[in-house]
Amino acid sequence: MTHSDRNVKRPKSRHYSLFSLQTNEYEINQLKSQLEKEINSKEEALSRLGYDESEIYQLKIQLENERMSKQETLSRLRSAESEINQLKSQLENERKTKEEALIRQLTYNTPNPVELSDPNRPTKLSEQFSELYDNEWTDAFDELEKLLGDKEEKQIITYLRDFVLDIHSVCSDLSLTKMKSIEEAIVKPSVPSENTKIPTEILRTIKYGIKYMAPNLLEHTRELAHAHLEERYLHDPVAGCFQHHSTHRYIDRCTDVCWYMSVQDPQMFMDGSKSPDDKFDSNKHREYTKKGPYEDFVVWPALYLYKGGPMLSKGVAQGTKKR
Repeated sequence: MTHSDRNVKRPKSRHYSLFSLQTNEYEINQLKSQLEKEINSKEEALSRLGYDESEIYQLKIQLENERMSKQETLSRLRSAESEINQLKSQLENERKTKEEALIRQLTYNTPNPVELSDPNRPTKLSEQFSELYDNEWTDAFDELEKLLGDKEEKQIITYLRDFVLDIHSVCSDLSLTKMKSIEEAIVKPSVPSENTKIPTEILRTIKYGIKYMAPNLLEHTRELAHAHLEERYLHDPVAGCFQHHSTHRYIDRCTDVCWYMSVQDPQMFMDGSKSPDDKFDSNKHREYTKKGPYEDFVVWPALYLYKGGPMLSKGVAQGTKKR
C-alpha cells in the first residue's frame, strides 16, 4: 500500500450508521410516549376540573336550598314558640284563677281568702310533696338499702311510708294543740259558761296567726318528729339510720312539708291505706314498678285538700296479680 493510499479517508461502517439511527428512533419513540402520557394526563385533569366545577355548582344550589329550608323551619319554630309561650301564660292565669276558686269553694263554708303569693298554699304544698317523693325519698331508699342489707325492698318502702304518715300525725297534733291552748287562753277569763264559745271570725284569726308563726315553730317541730320516730323504732334496726345524711334529710323534709299542711285551714289530709277489697284504684294510686288488678302495698300516700275533700295528688302503690 502506497503512502497516498493511507491518506485516502474511508467512509464509516454501515453497521454503525444503522445502530445510530435505531438509537435515535428509540429515543424519539420514548419522548413521544412520554409526551402522549403528559397530554393524556392534562386532558384528564381538564376533564376532572370541568366535572368538579359542575359538581361544585350543584352543591352550591343544594346548600342554598337547604339554607332557605332551614330559615323557613326556624321561622315556623319561632312562631310556634311564641304561640306556646302565649298558651303557657294563658294556662297559668287560668290555673291560678281555678286554684283560687277551688280552694275558696271547697274549704270551709266561709273560708279565709287564698293568697296566691303564699309559697305554702295547698297546691304548692302538693307540688312539694311530689318532689319529696321524687328526690329525698329516693335518696333515703338507696341509703337504707345499703345500711339494712338484710331487709327486703317492701320493708324499706314501708319504713319510708310510715315515717311520713307518723310525721304528719305529729304535725297535725301539734297544730291542734296550739290552737286549743290559744282558745283556752281566750275563754278562761270568761265567767258564764254559756258565753265560752269563740266567734268564728276570732277562730279564723287564731288559725291565721298560727299559720303566720309556722316558720318560727319549724325547728321545734323537727325535734318532735325525730323524737317520735326514735321512740317508736327504739328496738328496730332502722333507728340507727336516722342520723345518716339522706335518711335524716328525708325526715326533716317530711316534717317541713307536713307542718305547713297542718297549719292550713282546714288541715290537709293524706291517706296511706290500700283501696277497698285491695283492688287497684287508678284514681287514687299510680303504679310503682309492677302492674296488676290488686294492690300489694302502698308506697306513697295520696294527698287531699282536707279529709273528705278533693284529691291534690295521687299516691303510689305496688300492683299485683294475686289478691
